[in-house]
Amino acid sequence: MTQVRVGVIGASGRGGMAKHWHDPDGRSVGVGAADVSEGALDWFKKNVNEKGFTTQDHRELLDRDDVDAIAVMSPDFTHEQYVCDAFAAGKHVFSEKPMAITTAGCDRMLKAWVDSGN
Repeated sequence: MTQVRVGVIGASGRGGMAKHWHDPDGRSVGVGAADVSEGALDWFKKNVNEKGFTTQDHRELLDRDDVDAIAVMSPDFTHEQYVCDAFAAGKHVFSEKPMAITTAGCDRMLKAWVDSGN
């Protein structure tokens, strides 16, 4: 069985869903998190994966070869940038709703997806 290695951007609030994706013996594992809050990153280490990579710079998470997919669980106004960056890094992406806060933002995200080839 192939395991999907998931990185989370926005480890607090809705990002808490990562604990349900972390199943080392199953199909997915939470390998890391990015959040501007050190407290949220500490929560991720305590409740999801104590050995997981954590950073306050989402680009460091996107640069990792051990991350297959990114779950964008950050505040709504950040979705557009994080999703576009994740597609540019060659990652598969799950984004919490709303997709973006403007129609132009949604269009930019769709273009990033098409351009990624994923």
